[in-house]
Amino acid sequence: MNLRTAFSAPLRNKSTVLGTWMQIPDTYVAEIMAQAGFDFVLVDGEHAPVTPEDLRVLLPAFEKNGTPVLYRVRKNASDAIKAALDQGIPALMVPMVNSAEEAREVVAAAKYPPAGVRGMGPLRASNFYMNEAAYVAAANAETAVVVQIETRGGLEAVEEIAAVPGIDCLYVGPADLAMSLGIKVGVLSEELKAACARVCAAAAGNGIAAGIDVASLDFIPAYRELGFTLFTHGLDTGYLADGGRQTSAKLRELCS
Repeated sequence: MNLRTAFSAPLRNKSTVLGTWMQIPDTYVAEIMAQAGFDFVLVDGEHAPVTPEDLRVLLPAFEKNGTPVLYRVRKNASDAIKAALDQGIPALMVPMVNSAEEAREVVAAAKYPPAGVRGMGPLRASNFYMNEAAYVAAANAETAVVVQIETRGGLEAVEEIAAVPGIDCLYVGPADLAMSLGIKVGVLSEELKAACARVCAAAAGNGIAAGIDVASLDFIPAYRELGFTLFTHGLDTGYLADGGRQTSAKLRELCS
């Protein structure tokens, strides 16, 4: 299997792709998450301490188990994007994209010329330059680019963002979007549905995918009906905390 396209190919074909979040920068956690049965793992470099440099020790755990990584950079910054790509991630997510110009900046940082301005130096991505020519030749086509729509500004510009060449997916951050719109977080309100419908329509109109983080699995039927095909749910810290609470509660029940 080509891990370079194991995420991008189904995403671009509008197949349903299912992922979960990882925020603990540890190789044991990466190995366990890679075997959890998801189509990909979304490694968080924005709200968790997972830097592009950490990817050099985390990615081998995913690669040996055949699980693609979608890595979210800290912010829309060319140095962060370049550093993550040079470590070998097959897919990139950028938060808080609020305009077509910002979307073009993402694509420029992620793509080699003439499509962008990414600098040469794909250290680990090219197997330490032993496969440099082959990697560089395929990187622009194989690397997926996902941008987050999670503010009022991003929503108002979503049609223009979706039309930027090189964007593969619009991903809704529903909590931030709800806060930005002044509606209740964690509730699938009519206002949030309308916002999501606009994102999905913009994606469909430009032949790209739409994705969303799912706060409750009960929301899945509505999200599918709207047109989302990429879904994320749950995270490593949550699995650890929930499993521990359930086990301790059962032990106390049995020993009381």
